[in-house]
Amino acid sequence: MECISFPDATAKSENKAFFGAEQASDDVQLVANWAVKSHDNQGLPFVIVDKKQAKIFIFDVDGQIIGAARALLGMAEGDYDMESIGSKTLAQIPPKQRITPAGRYIARLGNNGHGGLYLWVDYDANIAIHAVVNPPGQRRLERIISPDPKEHRISWGCINVPVICFNTIICPLFKKSKGIVYILPETKSPIAFFGITSEYLMFKN
Repeated sequence: MECISFPDATAKSENKAFFGAEQASDDVQLVANWAVKSHDNQGLPFVIVDKKQAKIFIFDVDGQIIGAARALLGMAEGDYDMESIGSKTLAQIPPKQRITPAGRYIARLGNNGHGGLYLWVDYDANIAIHAVVNPPGQRRLERIISPDPKEHRISWGCINVPVICFNTIICPLFKKSKGIVYILPETKSPIAFFGITSEYLMFKN
């Protein structure tokens, strides 16, 4: 799977997200349903990054899925950036700090400083969603299509997605407005991490 789009997804529910035919983990379904039912997405498009499965899910303002793809993530497992890497060069970031930090972020499309676009998740920490890059020796173009989530742990912390996914789904969606990015934790339950209360515990669509 490189990138799947759902241009004809028209089902709508006020109480939960709509995944169409896309398969998602219980954690992804839980957070998506909570975001929609509680209006935590604030009427904005939103993205869910499932680090355990190395996948990204993209939703419109109503919680209808419009795209999904495999993604490359930070080399190190973990959910917190204990020491800021925003001011460091890539070469200065040790492997143990190459984490994709979990959290809820207000994301905006912006310049990456080299003439291209990033969806900035945490600008100060230098964390973004962007089209996959391919540094020598890292096999990122091979890794991103691998079904093995372990193969997807290679970046310095950014979320790399297929070029077609970034250019045809993410950029058009976020050119219209800012949005929310939920990066799911991999060391604890998303229920505790996001403070999801019992009335929103709908695991399955």
